[in-house]
Formats: sequence, structure tokens, C-alpha cells
Amino acid sequence: MAEVALARLWQLPDGTSCLLLKDSHAGNWEVRVIRDSHTIRSEHFGHPIDAMEQAKQWRSAYDGSGRTPAR
Repeated sequence: MAEVALARLWQLPDGTSCLLLKDSHAGNWEVRVIRDSHTIRSEHFGHPIDAMEQAKQWRSAYDGSGRTPAR
């Protein structure tokens, strides 16, 4: 079965977007940042609230810079 994003958590003018996905096999949640069809950051979480909170932090890191932030 193909992956399906449950929600787009945010999208920036440069095309960078953050998706929330559910892994039904592993029972966890994934937050994925993509740009130009490439995954540039991804992390798995046990709870969707934790995933969405991380996505908020990532948005502030990516917003306005137009480039991948340092980790």
C-alpha cells in the first residue's frame, strides 16, 4: 500500500512542506519535510500531538531562510 499523508501541517512559499503520516504497520506517526519531491527531514513519534509540536518547531527553523537549517 502506498503512503498517504493524513495532513499537510504547513507549507512555505519556496515549496517546502511538512506532512503528517501514519505508519499503520509500526503504529507510529511520521513528520516529513519535503522540498521538490525530496525528503529533507523526517522523524517518527509515538503520539500525533508530539509529532505536531515538533512540526511547529521545524517550521520556525525553515521559515524565511529558504535553506535547510543546521541540526
